[in-house]
Amino acid sequence: MTADTRGPDGRRLVAPPARDASGAEPELPGHGELVLIVEDEPEFRELVELWVTRHGWRTAVAVDGTEVIRRFEEEPPALVLLDLNLPGVDGWQVTEWIRSVGTTPVLMVTALSAEADVVRGLVVGADDYLTKPVSFPELIARITAALRRARIATDAGTSDALEFDGLRIEPDTHRVTGDVGDIHLTPTEFRLLVALARRPGALVAHAELLRSVWGPTYGDETHLLRVTMRNLRAKLALASPGRTFIGTEYGLGYRFNAVG
Repeated sequence: MTADTRGPDGRRLVAPPARDASGAEPELPGHGELVLIVEDEPEFRELVELWVTRHGWRTAVAVDGTEVIRRFEEEPPALVLLDLNLPGVDGWQVTEWIRSVGTTPVLMVTALSAEADVVRGLVVGADDYLTKPVSFPELIARITAALRRARIATDAGTSDALEFDGLRIEPDTHRVTGDVGDIHLTPTEFRLLVALARRPGALVAHAELLRSVWGPTYGDETHLLRVTMRNLRAKLALASPGRTFIGTEYGLGYRFNAVG
């Protein structure tokens, strides 16, 4: 058992990595970024903290929505691990608040496993959804992938707008405009649209889209792709009535229709 390492504000600091047989320290996926763990069950929260700090990230914790807001004011986290069954303000409302102030990745970690809950989570703006009991190696892989996506989005810099009949996509400002007006997309919906729009007319396979939008460790999580695609299409249809920008090749993938 390693000593508990916390700063004066109660945050758990990065734990020293375990050395291998040669005495060398392994390369960690985290680089000291702050991960906010929103979880009111103490035992599970401690386990998550231990795993997260052991892989190179710092942690802060919150047990309810009010504390989430306070933590953001103190130091905005790089990523949020969020339970849904919270006292007072629930996880759905917390996600909506996080989305109202920025694009911080949100990974829901919850016992709610029904498809309707997954759909609702992605609709309100979660980037990913894991159900308990959690595989902790998988949790670390999901955190790594989410932070990699966030870094890529930040480092991408300015890129030319994508112009189509009835649709304009501005990758540098995260702005999408249809015939009726602006289309407000979640970060994941935006990445999915851009991934398709940059290859108009091409068939993009499910696994390729998952790896492109969610990360290289994804490929079988078709429910994430299906739900996100459903939400994206609904928003595009509202903003550009009568147009169908994304077609389905059943069993194969999706195709962006440049002519709408």
